[in-house]
Amino acid sequence: MIFTAIFLSLIALFLLRYEYKSQQEQLHNKYRLSYAEIDSLQDGDILLRHGFGVVSDAISRGLNEEYAVSHCAIVRKPTQDSIVVIHSVSSSLSDVDGVQSVGIKRFIRESKPNSVILVRFQDPDGKSNSLLSQRADYYLQKQVPFDNAFDIKDSSKFYCTELLWKCILDEYGIDILNVDQPDQLNANKFGVFWKSEYFNVIFNHHHRKE
Repeated sequence: MIFTAIFLSLIALFLLRYEYKSQQEQLHNKYRLSYAEIDSLQDGDILLRHGFGVVSDAISRGLNEEYAVSHCAIVRKPTQDSIVVIHSVSSSLSDVDGVQSVGIKRFIRESKPNSVILVRFQDPDGKSNSLLSQRADYYLQKQVPFDNAFDIKDSSKFYCTELLWKCILDEYGIDILNVDQPDQLNANKFGVFWKSEYFNVIFNHHHRKE
């Protein structure tokens, strides 16, 4: 029992130090989009990023995808001069549980440097991508909570990729995650968002690391 208690204490101490270091990195983070990149944002675009903290790092490492990302959101432009993103975040990481909005500058500032990817859904019927942001705003108004069970078959709650998947399914009838497949892990991955089958990559800051 004593050794177990010591072991758990060491893990707790490690996690506290890890989070403190991440918070300091985020506090001094000067990451931002260029003016040209801000101008390129369109209503309904999708932003992917790697956030700070042990949870974000665990997601990125656990998924082990081509690009290290841990979160995603939909761009919403209520007016020409106003840009926010709508995303779903757990109350363990945010003051609000579930679907919420945040200003674009804050969203980027809370992203690890050179981790942001901007993609644009390409609907085969040519429908406006604004439908995505409108649908995301609909779920925002409904105050849909975060899906801590990560159960994509339950649409009463959303985790971040589930929100984007549901908006696309609702508006375009396209199941980008193939939720009927047996491998549930694929429904949690981000790689589908840079597949040319569904999306155009507008810019990818991960290429700056190469």
